[in-house]
This record gives sequence, structure tokens and C-alpha cells, in this order.
Amino acid sequence: ESTDQNDSSEEITPFKSFSGKNFDGNSVDESLFSNNAVTVVNFWFTGCKPCVAELSKLNELNDAIKSMGGEVVGINTETFDGNEDAIKEAAAVLDSQGAKYRNISVDSDSSVGKYASDIMAFPTTILVDRNGNIVGEPMLGGIDNQDNYDSLMKQIQSVIDADNKDK
Repeated sequence: ESTDQNDSSEEITPFKSFSGKNFDGNSVDESLFSNNAVTVVNFWFTGCKPCVAELSKLNELNDAIKSMGGEVVGINTETFDGNEDAIKEAAAVLDSQGAKYRNISVDSDSSVGKYASDIMAFPTTILVDRNGNIVGEPMLGGIDNQDNYDSLMKQIQSVIDADNKDK
């Protein structure tokens, strides 16, 4: 029996036990994912121009998928470990771009923090299903590029379709 890729991705899923805080200091756990059909997780940092350039588009995406059971969540790698200055700075940048979706600070030594520290190119966007599994390949580059936006939308739709089938 051949093992498909899902077996190996099970082990490296960093979202099974998740903890972080939103920028208001409220705790967030893996129910973030279980409450959504799909969660679009965008890894970015404040000094990254292509990251900042796509923030308003990510906000549009969040609005577009909300009614379908989707949510966009930002994880800014400079805000790890509750770094207050970095959180203030990131919040100001989000605000300036009209980005109202949730951003979360995680600990650098958490599984998500470790996953993020292995990311080589920013921005990187991944899709996470209700069970905390990463679905498909990470998207590298901004969704302010229409091709990227369209292909991400397609992937999002397929995760939502799969979720509806499971019900």
C-alpha cells in the first residue's frame, strides 16, 4: 500500500495545538481553526514591502470568504514572544492599509514559531483546514498579483467544498 502525502504532513502540522494572542492581548487557541472551514494564514513582517503591499488585498479576501466560513489571519514574525513595540508597529501598518483581520503573536519556540522561522520567502500564505492540517502548497508572493489571488481563491474554494462534504 502506498502512503500518500497526507501521512507525512500530519506530523509537521504546526497548528494541532496552537496558542497565541491577538494584538489586543486576548488568547487564541486551535479553536481558531476548528471554527472555520478554512483559515488563510499569512506570514509577514513589517519591513517587507511586498508583504505590506498585499495587506489591503488580504483584507478584501477576508471579507470575501467570511460568509463561506473562511478567515484570514496574519502572523507577523517580528511580533513573536509578545514583543510590544513590534506589535504596535505592525498594528499601525495594518491600520494604514485598512487591514482589519486578526493578527496573532505566537511564541518563537512554539511549533508555529518554528514553522515560521523556516520560511525563506515573504510573504508566504498557507491554507489550514478545520482540523489544523495545512492543505496544498504554500503560496509565495503577494496576492495583490491577480494570478496569485485567483489561484489562492481556487484553493480556498476546494478546502471549503471538502469541508462541506465532511458534514
